Amino acid sequence: MRSALLFCFLIILFSQGKIQAFNFPPHFSKTEIAKLKQGDSLTYYQCHVDSAFTEMTLSNGQKVKTKKKRITLTEKYVINLKDSIYTVKYYIAGFNSYPNKKFPYLTLTETDTWYFDLKKTTTLSIQEVLLFAALETKTHSIVHFELNINKTCPNEVIIKGKNVNEQFIVEGNYLLSRSLGF
Repeated sequence: MRSALLFCFLIILFSQGKIQAFNFPPHFSKTEIAKLKQGDSLTYYQCHVDSAFTEMTLSNGQKVKTKKKRITLTEKYVINLKDSIYTVKYYIAGFNSYPNKKFPYLTLTETDTWYFDLKKTTTLSIQEVLLFAALETKTHSIVHFELNINKTCPNEVIIKGKNVNEQFIVEGNYLLSRSLGF
């Protein structure tokens, strides 16, 4: 409840404008996005389980729909900082691609078999940058027993950058794509 209020507060407080010479609040100063330097980039892979209907098109053109079921998804956000402006490229992998089937055991090196598809490129507002920082504060390092592949796989995030290459469990149901409206 308290963390949900923090997210709501951030959305209301920082709901306008683009980043211009932005200083992070002290409680976000140790996050990786706050440490990002001019010209550098940071990549977030968020892996989670969601419910969805699937539709397949057979070779003869016939469409087959399934009942709603739990599937794993991997989303990728590449954030660049240039001239005090944060931009993001948002990608998502198809639900049957490699990272979506095995995300608890992902190596921290992306390969061509992950099949990410670019969905959106945009400039981030202050509010949106702070959402990335807030997500980082809601994570903890992975303990071995948390690495299981089943329908209750935990919400995870991999953060990669110049000085970071780590995988974390997200404490809660925080999804960047939902918060950012992607």
